[in-house]
Amino acid sequence: MEEMLKVEYVFTDQQPERNNVKSALKLIGEKCSPYAGIKANNLTKAFLAREKMDSTGFGEQLAIPHAKVKKLKQPMVAVFRFREGIEWDSMDGQPVKVAIALIMPDGDEDNTHLTILAKLARKLVHQEFMDNLLNMEDKVELYQYILKEMED
Repeated sequence: MEEMLKVEYVFTDQQPERNNVKSALKLIGEKCSPYAGIKANNLTKAFLAREKMDSTGFGEQLAIPHAKVKKLKQPMVAVFRFREGIEWDSMDGQPVKVAIALIMPDGDEDNTHLTILAKLARKLVHQEFMDNLLNMEDKVELYQYILKEMED
C-alpha cells in the first residue's frame, strides 16, 4: 500500500466547483494528474466512465471512485476529504464527505483494485475507521492511520 498511497496524495479541506459527483471527479482528476503522469481530462473521463456503470458511493459518507488508465506506470491511491457533502447517488442516499480514489493501470492483471476494495470494505464496517477518515485533522496523521489500517 505504501507504494500506492503517499502523504502528498491525501487532500483534506477540498471543495469542487459544485457539490455533485461530476465536479468532484473533475477535482480528483486534476489533483491526481501530476502524480499519476496522466492528463487530468483523461483521468476525469476514466472516473466518469466507471461511474456510469454504477455509483461508487458506498454509503456512510464514503465513495471509492476508481479508474483503469492506459500508460499508467504505478497504481495510485488518493484520499479526498470534502468540506461539504457531495451528491453522489450513494447506496444510502447520503452525501459523500470522503473519497478514496483508486487509479490502476489498464491491464491490471493482478486485480490490485479489487484487493484494495476488499480491504477497504472490511474496514468500513468499523465505525471508528470512518470516524477517523472524517475527522482526523492532520493529513500526515491521517495518512499514517490509513496505511496502518490497510496493512492489518
